[in-house]
Amino acid sequence: MKILLVMADAHMHKLEIGPFKRSMREAPLSLTTLAALTPADLDIELKIVDESIDKIPLDYPADLVGISAITGTAPRVYQLADHFRARGIPVVLGGVHVTILPEEASEHADSLVIGRAEGVWPQLLRDFKEGKLQKIYQEIEIEGEWLENVPIARRDLQRYSGYMMPNTLHATRGCKHACDFCTVAAVWPKYLKRPVADVVEDIKSIKSKYFVFNDVSLLDDVEYSKELLTAIIPLKKRWGGLATTTVSENLELMELLRKSGCAYLLLGFETIEQKNLNKIYKGFNRSNDYQKVMEVMHEYGISVQGCFVLGLDQDDKTTFARTVELVNELKIDIPRYSLYTPYPGTRLFQRLHSEKRILSYDWNDYDTMHVVIKPALMSPEELYDGFKWTYKETFKMKHIAKRTRALDLSFPINFIGNLAYQIFVRRLYHEPRFALPYSLEQPEFDASRFAKLNLMEASCPV
Repeated sequence: MKILLVMADAHMHKLEIGPFKRSMREAPLSLTTLAALTPADLDIELKIVDESIDKIPLDYPADLVGISAITGTAPRVYQLADHFRARGIPVVLGGVHVTILPEEASEHADSLVIGRAEGVWPQLLRDFKEGKLQKIYQEIEIEGEWLENVPIARRDLQRYSGYMMPNTLHATRGCKHACDFCTVAAVWPKYLKRPVADVVEDIKSIKSKYFVFNDVSLLDDVEYSKELLTAIIPLKKRWGGLATTTVSENLELMELLRKSGCAYLLLGFETIEQKNLNKIYKGFNRSNDYQKVMEVMHEYGISVQGCFVLGLDQDDKTTFARTVELVNELKIDIPRYSLYTPYPGTRLFQRLHSEKRILSYDWNDYDTMHVVIKPALMSPEELYDGFKWTYKETFKMKHIAKRTRALDLSFPINFIGNLAYQIFVRRLYHEPRFALPYSLEQPEFDASRFAKLNLMEASCPV
Protein backbone atom coordinates (compact mmCIF):
# COMPACT_ATOMS: atom_id res chain seq x y z
CA MET A 1 0.00 0.00 0.00
CA LYS A 2 1.37 3.42 -1.01
CA ILE A 3 0.66 6.54 1.02
CA LEU A 4 1.57 10.08 -0.02
CA LEU A 5 1.84 12.66 2.78
CA VAL A 6 1.84 16.30 1.68
CA MET A 7 2.28 19.82 3.03
CA ALA A 8 1.21 22.60 0.65
CA ASP A 9 3.46 25.58 -0.09
CA ALA A 10 2.90 28.42 2.39
CA HIS A 11 5.02 30.89 0.35
CA MET A 12 6.60 32.17 3.56
CA HIS A 13 10.21 32.87 4.47
CA LYS A 14 12.07 30.97 1.81
CA LEU A 15 14.90 31.55 -0.60
CA GLU A 16 14.29 31.12 -4.31
CA ILE A 17 17.22 31.77 -6.63
CA GLY A 18 16.40 30.33 -10.03
CA PRO A 19 15.59 26.63 -9.55
CA PHE A 20 17.16 26.65 -6.07
CA LYS A 21 14.66 26.55 -3.20
CA ARG A 22 15.40 26.46 0.50
CA SER A 23 13.06 27.13 3.38
CA MET A 24 14.32 29.72 5.86
CA ARG A 25 12.46 27.91 8.63
CA GLU A 26 13.13 24.66 10.44
CA ALA A 27 11.89 21.39 8.97
CA PRO A 28 8.24 20.78 9.97
CA LEU A 29 7.46 17.73 12.10
CA SER A 30 3.91 17.00 10.89
CA LEU A 31 4.68 14.56 8.10
CA THR A 32 7.79 12.94 9.58
CA THR A 33 5.89 12.27 12.82
CA LEU A 34 2.98 10.69 10.94
CA ALA A 35 5.50 8.53 9.11
CA ALA A 36 6.97 7.41 12.42
CA LEU A 37 3.50 6.54 13.73
CA THR A 38 2.72 4.32 10.74
CA PRO A 39 2.51 0.69 11.93
CA ALA A 40 5.29 -1.45 10.47
CA ASP A 41 3.04 -4.51 10.15
CA LEU A 42 0.81 -2.82 7.56
CA ASP A 43 3.49 -3.01 4.84
CA ILE A 44 3.11 0.62 3.79
CA GLU A 45 5.38 2.49 1.37
CA LEU A 46 5.55 6.14 2.45
CA LYS A 47 6.45 9.24 0.47
CA ILE A 48 6.44 12.69 2.07
CA VAL A 49 6.58 15.98 0.15
CA ASP A 50 6.81 19.55 1.45
CA GLU A 51 5.75 21.75 -1.48
CA SER A 52 7.73 24.66 -0.04
CA ILE A 53 10.88 22.94 -1.25
CA ASP A 54 9.76 20.24 -3.73
CA LYS A 55 7.12 19.68 -6.37
CA ILE A 56 4.18 17.47 -5.48
CA PRO A 57 3.95 14.44 -7.80
CA LEU A 58 0.35 14.88 -8.92
CA ASP A 59 0.43 11.57 -10.80
CA TYR A 60 1.78 9.55 -7.86
CA PRO A 61 0.08 6.11 -7.71
CA ALA A 62 -1.04 6.46 -4.09
CA ASP A 63 -3.67 4.35 -2.40
CA LEU A 64 -4.23 7.10 0.18
CA VAL A 65 -3.19 10.76 0.39
CA GLY A 66 -2.82 12.72 3.64
CA ILE A 67 -2.52 16.52 3.52
CA SER A 68 -1.76 18.88 6.42
CA ALA A 69 -3.31 22.36 6.28
CA ILE A 70 -2.57 25.66 7.95
CA THR A 71 -4.87 28.58 7.20
CA GLY A 72 -2.59 30.20 4.61
CA THR A 73 -2.38 26.97 2.60
CA ALA A 74 -6.05 25.94 2.89
CA PRO A 75 -7.10 26.89 -0.69
CA ARG A 76 -4.10 25.04 -2.14
CA VAL A 77 -4.79 22.07 0.14
CA TYR A 78 -8.37 21.89 -1.09
CA GLN A 79 -7.19 22.13 -4.69
CA LEU A 80 -4.78 19.25 -4.15
CA ALA A 81 -7.39 17.21 -2.33
CA ASP A 82 -9.90 17.70 -5.13
CA HIS A 83 -7.25 16.64 -7.68
CA PHE A 84 -6.43 13.36 -5.95
CA ARG A 85 -10.07 12.58 -5.22
CA ALA A 86 -10.88 13.15 -8.90
CA ARG A 87 -8.32 10.43 -9.60
CA GLY A 88 -10.24 8.11 -7.31
CA ILE A 89 -7.74 8.33 -4.43
CA PRO A 90 -9.17 8.85 -0.90
CA VAL A 91 -7.85 11.93 0.90
CA VAL A 92 -7.37 12.55 4.62
CA LEU A 93 -7.05 16.18 5.76
CA GLY A 94 -5.63 17.35 9.08
CA GLY A 95 -3.70 20.19 10.67
CA VAL A 96 -4.50 23.47 12.39
CA HIS A 97 -6.97 24.84 9.85
CA VAL A 98 -8.90 21.58 9.64
CA THR A 99 -9.17 21.44 13.43
CA ILE A 100 -10.57 24.99 13.52
CA LEU A 101 -12.85 24.75 10.46
CA PRO A 102 -13.78 21.08 10.03
CA GLU A 103 -17.06 21.84 8.24
CA GLU A 104 -15.21 23.78 5.54
CA ALA A 105 -12.54 21.11 5.16
CA SER A 106 -15.03 18.23 5.04
CA GLU A 107 -16.18 19.35 1.58
CA HIS A 108 -12.81 18.32 0.18
CA ALA A 109 -11.97 15.14 2.13
CA ASP A 110 -12.95 11.53 2.65
CA SER A 111 -11.75 11.74 6.25
CA LEU A 112 -10.64 14.42 8.72
CA VAL A 113 -8.25 14.30 11.66
CA ILE A 114 -9.32 16.83 14.31
CA GLY A 115 -6.58 17.84 16.74
CA ARG A 116 -3.33 15.95 17.25
CA ALA A 117 -2.92 12.88 15.07
CA GLU A 118 -0.62 10.95 17.41
CA GLY A 119 -3.40 8.94 19.02
CA VAL A 120 -5.54 8.25 15.95
CA TRP A 121 -3.25 7.84 12.92
CA PRO A 122 -2.45 4.13 13.40
CA GLN A 123 -6.15 3.29 13.82
CA LEU A 124 -7.03 5.38 10.77
CA LEU A 125 -4.62 3.35 8.66
CA ARG A 126 -5.93 0.04 9.97
CA ASP A 127 -9.50 1.16 9.28
CA PHE A 128 -8.54 2.19 5.75
CA LYS A 129 -6.89 -1.15 5.01
CA GLU A 130 -10.03 -2.92 6.19
CA GLY A 131 -12.26 -0.65 4.07
CA LYS A 132 -13.75 1.03 7.15
CA LEU A 133 -12.33 4.57 6.91
CA GLN A 134 -14.35 6.89 9.16
CA LYS A 135 -15.35 10.44 8.27
CA ILE A 136 -13.93 11.94 11.47
CA TYR A 137 -11.03 10.96 13.72
CA GLN A 138 -11.01 13.05 16.89
CA GLU A 139 -7.90 13.64 18.99
CA ILE A 140 -7.75 11.42 22.06
CA GLU A 141 -7.58 13.70 25.09
CA ILE A 142 -4.57 13.10 27.30
CA GLU A 143 -5.05 13.01 31.04
CA GLY A 144 -2.39 14.74 33.08
CA GLU A 145 0.49 16.75 31.69
CA TRP A 146 2.74 14.16 30.04
CA LEU A 147 2.98 13.49 26.31
CA GLU A 148 4.34 9.97 26.25
CA ASN A 149 5.16 7.41 23.56
CA VAL A 150 5.86 10.01 20.88
CA PRO A 151 8.07 8.29 18.30
CA ILE A 152 11.23 9.78 16.86
CA ALA A 153 10.32 11.56 13.62
CA ARG A 154 11.31 9.88 10.34
CA ARG A 155 13.80 12.56 9.34
CA ASP A 156 15.27 10.10 6.85
CA LEU A 157 12.23 10.67 4.63
CA GLN A 158 12.63 14.46 4.31
CA ARG A 159 14.99 16.26 1.95
CA TYR A 160 17.76 17.29 4.33
CA SER A 161 19.11 20.07 2.11
CA GLY A 162 15.75 21.84 1.86
CA TYR A 163 15.84 23.63 5.20
CA MET A 164 18.04 26.04 7.07
CA MET A 165 17.40 23.89 10.14
CA PRO A 166 16.72 20.28 9.04
CA ASN A 167 17.00 18.55 12.43
CA THR A 168 13.83 19.33 14.35
CA LEU A 169 12.17 17.89 17.44
CA HIS A 170 9.85 18.99 20.22
CA ALA A 171 9.77 18.65 24.00
CA THR A 172 6.44 20.32 24.75
CA ARG A 173 3.09 20.99 23.11
CA GLY A 174 0.89 24.01 23.66
CA CYS A 175 1.49 27.25 25.56
CA LYS A 176 0.61 28.60 28.99
CA HIS A 177 -0.22 32.01 27.51
CA ALA A 178 -3.07 33.06 25.21
CA CYS A 179 -2.04 35.94 22.91
CA ASP A 180 -5.02 37.20 20.93
CA PHE A 181 -3.54 36.49 17.48
CA CYS A 182 -2.33 32.95 18.18
CA THR A 183 -4.24 29.77 17.26
CA VAL A 184 -2.42 27.60 19.79
CA ALA A 185 -5.04 28.27 22.48
CA ALA A 186 -7.76 26.96 20.16
CA VAL A 187 -5.87 23.95 18.82
CA TRP A 188 -3.72 22.84 21.78
CA PRO A 189 -5.41 24.26 24.89
CA LYS A 190 -3.40 22.01 27.19
CA TYR A 191 0.32 22.36 27.93
CA LEU A 192 1.97 18.94 27.61
CA LYS A 193 5.55 17.76 28.18
CA ARG A 194 7.47 14.80 26.84
CA PRO A 195 9.48 12.84 29.41
CA VAL A 196 13.02 14.21 29.49
CA ALA A 197 14.51 10.79 28.78
CA ASP A 198 12.45 10.55 25.56
CA VAL A 199 13.64 13.97 24.41
CA VAL A 200 17.27 13.07 25.12
CA GLU A 201 16.97 9.88 23.06
CA ASP A 202 15.46 11.92 20.24
CA ILE A 203 18.40 14.33 20.32
CA LYS A 204 20.88 11.45 20.38
CA SER A 205 19.31 10.08 17.19
CA ILE A 206 20.37 13.25 15.35
CA LYS A 207 23.79 12.74 13.83
CA SER A 208 24.45 16.43 13.32
CA LYS A 209 25.82 18.66 16.06
CA TYR A 210 22.95 21.09 15.44
CA PHE A 211 19.23 20.78 16.10
CA VAL A 212 16.23 22.98 16.86
CA PHE A 213 13.21 22.70 19.14
CA ASN A 214 10.04 23.78 17.33
CA ASP A 215 8.04 24.17 20.56
CA VAL A 216 5.85 27.28 20.69
CA SER A 217 7.34 28.18 24.06
CA LEU A 218 9.91 25.66 25.18
CA LEU A 219 10.68 27.19 28.59
CA ASP A 220 7.18 27.83 30.00
CA ASP A 221 7.61 25.24 32.76
CA VAL A 222 10.79 26.38 34.50
CA GLU A 223 11.42 23.24 36.59
CA TYR A 224 10.91 20.96 33.59
CA SER A 225 13.17 23.23 31.52
CA LYS A 226 15.96 23.01 34.08
CA GLU A 227 15.75 19.22 34.12
CA LEU A 228 15.75 19.08 30.33
CA LEU A 229 18.65 21.51 29.85
CA THR A 230 20.72 19.73 32.47
CA ALA A 231 20.19 16.45 30.63
CA ILE A 232 21.23 18.01 27.31
CA ILE A 233 24.58 19.36 28.58
CA PRO A 234 26.54 16.09 28.23
CA LEU A 235 25.45 15.73 24.60
CA LYS A 236 27.64 18.71 23.65
CA LYS A 237 25.39 19.93 20.84
CA ARG A 238 24.26 23.34 19.61
CA TRP A 239 20.60 24.21 19.35
CA GLY A 240 17.93 26.88 18.99
CA GLY A 241 14.30 27.34 19.94
CA LEU A 242 11.48 29.69 20.91
CA ALA A 243 10.91 31.40 24.24
CA THR A 244 9.30 34.44 25.82
CA THR A 245 11.26 37.49 26.89
CA THR A 246 10.72 36.53 30.55
CA VAL A 247 13.38 33.83 30.27
CA SER A 248 16.04 36.52 30.75
CA GLU A 249 14.80 37.13 34.30
CA ASN A 250 15.93 33.70 35.50
CA LEU A 251 19.73 33.71 35.52
CA GLU A 252 19.93 30.08 36.68
CA LEU A 253 17.97 29.11 33.58
CA MET A 254 20.13 31.37 31.42
CA GLU A 255 23.26 29.62 32.69
CA LEU A 256 21.75 26.24 31.85
CA LEU A 257 20.86 27.52 28.38
CA ARG A 258 24.50 28.46 27.82
CA LYS A 259 25.87 25.18 29.19
CA SER A 260 23.42 23.11 27.14
CA GLY A 261 24.60 24.69 23.89
CA CYS A 262 21.79 27.14 23.14
CA ALA A 263 22.98 29.19 20.15
CA TYR A 264 19.87 31.28 19.53
CA LEU A 265 16.34 31.92 20.74
CA LEU A 266 13.40 33.36 18.85
CA LEU A 267 11.71 35.91 21.12
CA GLY A 268 8.33 37.51 20.48
CA PHE A 269 8.86 41.17 21.39
CA GLU A 270 5.80 41.89 19.18
CA THR A 271 5.63 45.68 19.61
CA ILE A 272 7.29 48.76 21.05
CA GLU A 273 4.05 49.93 22.70
CA GLN A 274 3.07 48.59 26.13
CA LYS A 275 -0.60 49.43 25.43
CA ASN A 276 -0.44 47.09 22.44
CA LEU A 277 1.08 44.34 24.56
CA ASN A 278 -1.66 44.65 27.14
CA LYS A 279 -4.42 44.57 24.52
CA ILE A 280 -3.09 41.43 22.81
CA TYR A 281 -2.87 39.62 26.18
CA LYS A 282 0.91 39.69 26.20
CA GLY A 283 1.34 42.06 29.12
CA PHE A 284 3.99 39.79 30.62
CA ASN A 285 6.26 41.43 28.02
CA ARG A 286 7.49 44.78 29.32
CA SER A 287 8.69 47.05 26.54
CA ASN A 288 10.75 49.10 29.01
CA ASP A 289 12.72 45.95 29.82
CA TYR A 290 13.67 45.04 26.24
CA GLN A 291 17.15 46.56 26.54
CA LYS A 292 17.85 44.44 29.61
CA VAL A 293 16.52 41.33 27.86
CA MET A 294 18.98 41.78 25.01
CA GLU A 295 21.89 42.56 27.30
CA VAL A 296 21.30 39.33 29.22
CA MET A 297 20.95 37.26 26.04
CA HIS A 298 24.22 38.54 24.61
CA GLU A 299 25.98 38.23 27.95
CA TYR A 300 25.19 34.51 27.88
CA GLY A 301 26.25 34.15 24.24
CA ILE A 302 22.76 33.65 22.80
CA SER A 303 21.78 35.26 19.49
CA VAL A 304 18.24 36.59 19.24
CA GLN A 305 15.74 36.36 16.43
CA GLY A 306 13.34 39.11 17.46
CA CYS A 307 9.77 39.12 16.14
CA PHE A 308 7.59 42.23 15.79
CA VAL A 309 3.98 42.53 14.64
CA LEU A 310 2.93 45.63 12.69
CA GLY A 311 -0.61 46.97 12.43
CA LEU A 312 -1.68 46.62 16.07
CA ASP A 313 -4.36 49.01 17.29
CA GLN A 314 -1.92 51.50 18.84
CA ASP A 315 0.34 51.57 15.76
CA ASP A 316 0.38 54.65 13.55
CA LYS A 317 2.54 55.96 10.70
CA THR A 318 5.39 56.74 13.11
CA THR A 319 5.59 53.16 14.36
CA PHE A 320 7.73 51.87 11.51
CA ALA A 321 10.67 54.23 11.96
CA ARG A 322 10.49 53.96 15.73
CA THR A 323 10.52 50.17 15.52
CA VAL A 324 13.59 50.10 13.26
CA GLU A 325 15.34 52.55 15.57
CA LEU A 326 14.63 50.35 18.58
CA VAL A 327 15.70 47.17 16.78
CA ASN A 328 19.05 48.78 16.00
CA GLU A 329 19.45 50.14 19.54
CA LEU A 330 18.66 46.76 21.07
CA LYS A 331 21.12 45.07 18.69
CA ILE A 332 18.66 42.36 17.76
CA ASP A 333 20.67 39.87 15.71
CA ILE A 334 17.96 38.81 13.24
CA PRO A 335 14.72 40.87 13.30
CA ARG A 336 11.53 39.50 11.75
CA TYR A 337 8.33 41.37 11.00
CA SER A 338 4.78 40.27 10.34
CA LEU A 339 1.41 41.92 9.80
CA TYR A 340 -1.34 41.65 12.41
CA THR A 341 -3.44 38.78 11.06
CA PRO A 342 -6.76 37.54 12.52
CA TYR A 343 -6.50 33.79 12.08
CA PRO A 344 -9.81 31.94 12.44
CA GLY A 345 -10.26 30.45 15.86
CA THR A 346 -8.59 33.35 17.66
CA ARG A 347 -10.06 36.09 19.84
CA LEU A 348 -8.59 38.57 17.37
CA PHE A 349 -10.65 37.11 14.52
CA GLN A 350 -13.84 37.28 16.55
CA ARG A 351 -13.20 40.88 17.63
CA LEU A 352 -12.24 42.26 14.23
CA HIS A 353 -15.02 40.40 12.48
CA SER A 354 -17.55 41.92 14.89
CA GLU A 355 -16.00 45.36 14.28
CA LYS A 356 -16.23 44.80 10.49
CA ARG A 357 -12.50 45.40 10.13
CA ILE A 358 -11.55 42.23 8.27
CA LEU A 359 -10.91 43.06 4.61
CA SER A 360 -10.24 39.60 3.21
CA TYR A 361 -11.53 36.14 4.05
CA ASP A 362 -9.46 34.60 1.28
CA TRP A 363 -7.22 32.24 3.22
CA ASN A 364 -4.50 32.70 0.56
CA ASP A 365 -3.92 36.13 2.11
CA TYR A 366 -3.36 34.73 5.60
CA ASP A 367 0.43 34.48 5.59
CA THR A 368 1.23 37.55 7.77
CA MET A 369 2.59 39.22 4.61
CA HIS A 370 -0.72 40.59 3.35
CA VAL A 371 -2.86 43.34 4.85
CA VAL A 372 -6.20 41.70 5.66
CA ILE A 373 -7.54 44.20 8.22
CA LYS A 374 -8.47 47.86 8.52
CA PRO A 375 -5.84 49.25 10.93
CA ALA A 376 -7.16 51.50 13.69
CA LEU A 377 -4.86 54.51 13.13
CA MET A 378 -3.81 54.34 9.46
CA SER A 379 -5.01 53.14 6.09
CA PRO A 380 -4.34 49.63 4.74
CA GLU A 381 -2.01 51.18 2.12
CA GLU A 382 -0.04 53.02 4.79
CA LEU A 383 0.34 49.83 6.80
CA TYR A 384 1.56 47.82 3.84
CA ASP A 385 3.97 50.49 2.62
CA GLY A 386 5.32 50.88 6.16
CA PHE A 387 5.72 47.12 6.50
CA LYS A 388 7.81 46.91 3.34
CA TRP A 389 9.85 49.99 4.31
CA THR A 390 10.56 48.49 7.74
CA TYR A 391 11.99 45.30 6.24
CA LYS A 392 14.04 47.19 3.64
CA GLU A 393 15.46 49.69 6.14
CA THR A 394 16.27 47.04 8.74
CA PHE A 395 18.30 44.91 6.37
CA LYS A 396 20.43 47.64 4.88
CA MET A 397 24.03 46.58 5.36
CA LYS A 398 24.87 49.63 7.47
CA HIS A 399 22.20 48.68 9.98
CA ILE A 400 23.13 44.99 10.00
CA ALA A 401 26.74 45.90 10.74
CA LYS A 402 25.80 48.24 13.58
CA ARG A 403 23.44 45.99 15.45
CA THR A 404 24.89 42.50 14.96
CA ARG A 405 27.89 40.27 14.78
CA ALA A 406 26.60 39.06 11.44
CA LEU A 407 29.87 39.72 9.63
CA ASP A 408 31.77 37.66 12.21
CA LEU A 409 31.81 34.17 10.66
CA SER A 410 32.05 32.64 14.14
CA PHE A 411 28.32 33.43 14.31
CA PRO A 412 27.13 31.71 11.10
CA ILE A 413 23.47 31.80 12.16
CA ASN A 414 23.51 35.60 12.15
CA PHE A 415 25.46 35.85 8.91
CA ILE A 416 23.25 33.42 6.99
CA GLY A 417 20.06 34.75 8.54
CA ASN A 418 20.71 38.39 7.65
CA LEU A 419 21.86 37.45 4.15
CA ALA A 420 18.69 35.41 3.64
CA TYR A 421 16.48 38.28 4.73
CA GLN A 422 18.26 40.69 2.42
CA ILE A 423 17.25 38.42 -0.46
CA PHE A 424 13.76 38.12 0.99
CA VAL A 425 13.36 41.91 1.04
CA ARG A 426 14.06 42.09 -2.70
CA ARG A 427 11.35 39.47 -3.25
CA LEU A 428 8.96 41.36 -0.97
CA TYR A 429 9.32 44.45 -3.14
CA HIS A 430 9.12 42.86 -6.56
CA GLU A 431 6.93 39.74 -6.47
CA PRO A 432 3.34 40.32 -7.61
CA ARG A 433 1.97 37.97 -4.92
CA PHE A 434 2.76 40.59 -2.31
CA ALA A 435 0.42 43.13 -3.90
CA LEU A 436 -1.92 44.74 -1.35
CA PRO A 437 -5.19 42.80 -1.25
CA TYR A 438 -8.28 44.43 0.18
CA SER A 439 -11.73 45.40 -0.97
CA LEU A 440 -13.96 48.31 -0.13
CA GLU A 441 -16.96 46.04 0.39
CA GLN A 442 -17.12 43.92 3.54
CA PRO A 443 -17.42 40.28 2.34
CA GLU A 444 -20.14 38.09 3.75
CA PHE A 445 -18.79 35.51 6.15
CA ASP A 446 -20.59 33.00 8.36
CA ALA A 447 -19.07 33.52 11.80
CA SER A 448 -21.49 31.05 13.42
CA ARG A 449 -19.09 28.22 12.59
CA PHE A 450 -16.82 29.56 15.33
CA ALA A 451 -19.50 29.50 18.01
CA LYS A 452 -18.60 26.03 19.23
CA LEU A 453 -14.91 26.82 19.63
CA ASN A 454 -13.88 26.82 23.27
CA LEU A 455 -11.33 29.63 23.18
CA MET A 456 -9.15 30.05 26.23
CA GLU A 457 -9.85 33.03 28.41
CA ALA A 458 -6.93 35.31 29.07
CA SER A 459 -4.61 33.42 31.39
CA CYS A 460 -1.73 35.84 31.51
CA PRO A 461 -1.33 39.20 33.23
CA VAL A 462 -2.06 42.35 31.26
